[in-house]
Order: sequence, then structure tokens, then C-alpha cells
Amino acid sequence: MTDKTHTLDDLFSDSGPFDESAVIKAIHPFVTIQKSTNEIFFKESNLTNEEKILVYGLAKKLLKTKALITDDMITALEVHKKTGIKRGSIDPTFKSLKTKGFLVGKIAYEIPVHKITQIINSLSRKA
Repeated sequence: MTDKTHTLDDLFSDSGPFDESAVIKAIHPFVTIQKSTNEIFFKESNLTNEEKILVYGLAKKLLKTKALITDDMITALEVHKKTGIKRGSIDPTFKSLKTKGFLVGKIAYEIPVHKITQIINSLSRKA
């Protein structure tokens, strides 16, 4: 075993903060994005409420990374309108996702970058 000396250069990447192609592959079976408006639409699927919120959050994060939208934060009202999740289910689902570390925020939420790979792996089993 060799002891490699690590340098600051080891931390740099040519890709963005996350693997965009992996996110696209993971969410493709579940959503489509309208080109002219960047609006996210769900396809028919058997996603749980948690998974719907995570797919929607990943789609917004991807759009923001591509500078197609200015903000990747999601709110309960927005999630209700875009996913069809019942209002009474959204707050408990957000709370569960926050407890598990998949969402951060108080009124508006986002998916932390360090959780994206875990979400992708979970979604790939659903596709």
C-alpha cells in the first residue's frame, strides 16, 4: 500500500457539484420538463409522497444548475400544486424528509448536495 500525498487539486472537479447525468437518468422515468417554461410535470408512477418531493426537488436543483431558474427552493404550497400530494400529507412528509436529512430549510426547503447520490440510488430501484 502506498501513501499518496493529497493536495488541494484532489478536491477539484470538472463537473458541477453533483453528477447531472445521474440525476437526469434517475428522474427521467418520473417527470418531464416543458422546454418553453421549464415547468416540471409528473408522469404516471408509483412514487411515494417522499419520492415525489425528492424528484421534484432534484428537477429544480438541475434546472437551477443549468441557470434555467433562479431558485431551487421548494415550498409546501408549490409541492401541493405540482405533485398533487394532498395538503394534509405535505407537512408530515416534509418533516420526515428533514429528519432524515433529505431536506434543509424552514419555510422553503432544498435538497442538500451530499444527499443526492443516496436519493439517486433509491430512485433507480423504482424505475
